Amino acid sequence: MHRIVVAALVVLALQACDKRPAPPVAEAPSAVRPKVTTLNADVLVIDGKHYRLANAYAPQPMPDARCWAEAAAAKQATRVVSAMVGRAANVETTPTGKKDEYDRDLATIRIDGADLGEILFKDGLAARPTTGHFDWCGPVSRGDTGAPDVFSMMEVTPGPAPAH
Repeated sequence: MHRIVVAALVVLALQACDKRPAPPVAEAPSAVRPKVTTLNADVLVIDGKHYRLANAYAPQPMPDARCWAEAAAAKQATRVVSAMVGRAANVETTPTGKKDEYDRDLATIRIDGADLGEILFKDGLAARPTTGHFDWCGPVSRGDTGAPDVFSMMEVTPGPAPAH
């Protein structure tokens, strides 16, 4: 009996000397934060379901880009969306009930309450959906319907027109 008591005291003493740090605390349960993968700036996989933005048309990456400028713009836009998704606490979808040509649900996507399509459009990283595909390879000066404002792609903001 005496040996059992001594053995128990030794085990308790060794456990008291254990200085391992406590395991990390999880930020949020996976049921609260959806799993989001950014395929393109306008195509996200949210909890296993593919969505395409209903209110913005982003440039297409390689091999679907029609020129190098479109491929470069697609890479930048996708990086921006990936960073937003990586910082997001909440991602919400509002499907329109329509599908694109690849059978993906068209939806408005909100990241922490902000409309992703609106952000991309205002930052010059996406165009408005129009009939057909927006020509990311055309001259910027052309002013196509649905095109982002030229000044959204520049580091300067437009001022008043100069007096002649």
